[in-house]
Amino acid sequence: MQMQLTKTLLSSKPGPQSVLMGLSCYLLMVILFIWDNANFTASGHQVFELGEYWRAFTTPLMHGDFSHLGSNTIFFTAFSILLNHYFGFWVFPVMSFVIGGAINLIALKVYDPQITLVGVSGVIYFMAAFWMTMFVSIERKMSLYRRLMIATGVSLILFFPEVFQKNVSYLAHGLGFGFGILFAGLYFFIFKKQIRSHEIWIEKPQINNGLEEYFDQLELCGEDLH
Repeated sequence: MQMQLTKTLLSSKPGPQSVLMGLSCYLLMVILFIWDNANFTASGHQVFELGEYWRAFTTPLMHGDFSHLGSNTIFFTAFSILLNHYFGFWVFPVMSFVIGGAINLIALKVYDPQITLVGVSGVIYFMAAFWMTMFVSIERKMSLYRRLMIATGVSLILFFPEVFQKNVSYLAHGLGFGFGILFAGLYFFIFKKQIRSHEIWIEKPQINNGLEEYFDQLELCGEDLH
């Protein structure tokens, strides 16, 4: 008896609560940007020399200008909805922004102390890599090869830069993507049993070969004639 996987954890559609969560977090970034953007940004001097470590966790909410903020809108909102719906509050927003702060701490330690690091891009790369890794681990309705090709293709198309710019922190992007894969792997290892419990398997329908049945019937008719 062959069994066929019909549903996984990722088969359900995101609910209104997750949509509201994603939109609320984005709205918070807009409000803080308009209210007092400069007081929440971070530089190496502010964080490590003045001891204002909290800035590493607030600066992802800040952006250089409205164009910078707008460019992150689609990806941030989409992945925040997906992560919150499928993996819960502790993955997004809690884990995502905590890891985002850790990414900034590492990046600021490497950069010149006077360089200011702003933007949620590092968090977005973390969220994207987390989602892609979980997709490959969970969506067993398709082959592993196909899952890997989809995840790799989407990642290259959406997140690999066509042109490198001086004012972009590719270090934060790379750290975010690496941490996303790492933490998704740990998450899947810890909660594998719970994740697999959402799977629904059914007996695979038997596919009858009409031509084979036709020749079987001819053989039976021949035996009857004798």
